[in-house]
Amino acid sequence: MIMTRISIVQNENVEAAVHEAINLMGGIEAFVKSGDKIVIKPNLTTALPSSTGLTTDPYVVEAVINLCMERSPAEIVIAEGSGGAETNLAFERCGYSKLAEKYDVKLVDLNRSPTCLVDLPKGMFLRQLSIPRVVLESDVLINVPKFKIRKNWATLSIKNLLGVLPGKGRFSGEFWTPDSKWFRPEGEKKRVHENLTEGLVDLNTVIRPSLIVMDGIVASYENKPVQLNVVLAGKDPLALDCVATRIAGLDYSQIPYLRCAAKRGIGEVDIEKIEVLGTPLSVVEEKWKESLCRKES
Repeated sequence: MIMTRISIVQNENVEAAVHEAINLMGGIEAFVKSGDKIVIKPNLTTALPSSTGLTTDPYVVEAVINLCMERSPAEIVIAEGSGGAETNLAFERCGYSKLAEKYDVKLVDLNRSPTCLVDLPKGMFLRQLSIPRVVLESDVLINVPKFKIRKNWATLSIKNLLGVLPGKGRFSGEFWTPDSKWFRPEGEKKRVHENLTEGLVDLNTVIRPSLIVMDGIVASYENKPVQLNVVLAGKDPLALDCVATRIAGLDYSQIPYLRCAAKRGIGEVDIEKIEVLGTPLSVVEEKWKESLCRKES
């Protein structure tokens, strides 16, 4: 039986967690070679710090950058198209401006980046999308989503790619917060939102990251932080998302776009065919339950 492999590492040391998670997947050399153009895509949907559980921890991205630099890439870019804030504000408030300065890497606002119209031959709802050239022209795309769960929803690997598309949303206040009254996507993001279930899967048929490193250091449940101290890594976005939802006590089929992704063959969903390396899944499931209990007590 051919197994899909992912890694899970539970460790309070962020750098160690990221390094071990990637090493379990064959090391950074399995994904990056000398001279590559690398794009790292975090989740900075809003201008709130990672301690809220809503945005990717810059220390996770820093650990990824350090590993990539060992391979002597031609360029490293941190790219995001924030839907709930001006992207540059999110870069600043979330700690990425300092990170970029420290390592001399580029920050790119995908909401304002030149795009190219791309056909989606496997699209069911969308037949074309305008996608930033910096993403299309990269040799390596590293998706670094946040571990965000709600009762019947999840924002993980597959949904994080929505931020690749241009289109800042409209919202009340300076930037979106969990208590904002409303939020409305614009641009290419709006087109996906018109049929989010099929649209997200369509997007994932044309953008396929080389590596996914999921930040579950401070995860989120119902927009509230959950201290989990976990990093997941792999190549299969659906397998990672299914495992993440299981950690949170959900079945992937409860989430419409994950159910659709499974039906359309985006990745593996059968937990018996997913080999989990590193920290046992049962240990992380128990950690999630304990963390929720502590918050509720």
